[in-house]
Amino acid sequence: MKTWKPKSACGVLVGAIAALVLTFGTQTAVAAETAKAATTSESGFSFAAYGDSRPMMYLPLKEGQPDVSKLFVEMFGLVMPDKVAEEVVKRDVKLIFDPATKELIQVVMPFASKTEVMTLTVDKGWVTEASVEDVKLLPGVHRTMFRLSGGDWVAREIVKDVKSGRARFVVSSGDVVWWGNQGLTVEDSPYWKRVNDTMLKQLPPADSERWLMSVGNHEVWGDPRIEGVLNAVPYLKKLGVTPENLTYKFDFKGARFIYLWSGKYDYRSPSLWDADRPKYAEQMKQLQQWMGEAKAKGIKKVFITFHYPVFARSGLGPIPASDNPHKVIASFAKDMEITVFNGHVHTTELYEVDGVKYLMLGGGGAEQDPILPGRTSIKLPADYPPDLYWKGAPPKEEYNYVLVDVKPGQPTKFTLNRFRPWSAEPFATVDLFK
Repeated sequence: MKTWKPKSACGVLVGAIAALVLTFGTQTAVAAETAKAATTSESGFSFAAYGDSRPMMYLPLKEGQPDVSKLFVEMFGLVMPDKVAEEVVKRDVKLIFDPATKELIQVVMPFASKTEVMTLTVDKGWVTEASVEDVKLLPGVHRTMFRLSGGDWVAREIVKDVKSGRARFVVSSGDVVWWGNQGLTVEDSPYWKRVNDTMLKQLPPADSERWLMSVGNHEVWGDPRIEGVLNAVPYLKKLGVTPENLTYKFDFKGARFIYLWSGKYDYRSPSLWDADRPKYAEQMKQLQQWMGEAKAKGIKKVFITFHYPVFARSGLGPIPASDNPHKVIASFAKDMEITVFNGHVHTTELYEVDGVKYLMLGGGGAEQDPILPGRTSIKLPADYPPDLYWKGAPPKEEYNYVLVDVKPGQPTKFTLNRFRPWSAEPFATVDLFK
């Protein structure tokens, strides 16, 4: 093989100049990219976070159609044997139809205890409002705990903030659909279609993903292989999400985002971390690895999202101590600022424990059941961390989301935007952790 050589001193000079230009150009390009990255990182960014945005059931039923009670049997079957569920539905669920259109307009049914009765208002198949009466403790008092308009408000406001540039992307802690028993994809599931119509397709195009969710227990109910998630949010596959693996992570402008999977649901222990893809111990090893990597990279801000709450004072309660990840998470708090987003309990609670900020964001649109008697507070140790949101007052019906402002070298700022339909001042903005 012949090696090319310059034929004259002029050729040598030309080659040297060319090499110099190439080297200088490369160094300039690298310097420019480094400066651009530093500027981008230093400029910071903002994102929106919310959770439990799912509506209640979609019931497009008409009087006289066969198997009209089938959906209710499946629903009650989550917490009781199928035969018992059939008996309960037959005996205790009352369906009321419009005499002219024959469409279902109201459902009266049992709720969580023997003395609680729930009334659902239905329009065009959607439950638009839900209230509960405790016929023993508060007969005649109907507490509204769900309005479809609450979740619609949250979706509209988040979309508005992303379109205006106020938020770069959206984080969800899960439970965005009711279940998979009425369809799995955006094309055949009324729930995923609603998510797509009110949120996903409303978000502007982006050079990277706009909406990033943690899989909640409702996403695998009737859809164990998360076909709905992967159909509606296909780019999660690029981040490593598969039917066998529901955890992932990514870095954005010098911050690390980690998503874990807390499990499907066990009515005997409804906040138990019963994850199977992977299991709890494997996830903790993965979490330690991802956090260790972030520390080694000099990353100073980490945001961790999973569905079940680490701390909770109401509703279904927190993850039991045996499988609670707080100690693993807090072991890194001296090295970086850590924020955890949870949901599952349908209200809003805030905690700051061992240097870690916990936001339980259960106000994205689902029924607000911790406002009911007996679920506004649960039995906890006397030294349990205080909730910094309600501050000892009982939770109330509220729909909300949080804007998170991230700037290197500065404490992260959290601004909650809320809607309280019952209030004389229904809309408010609150600075958290102040």
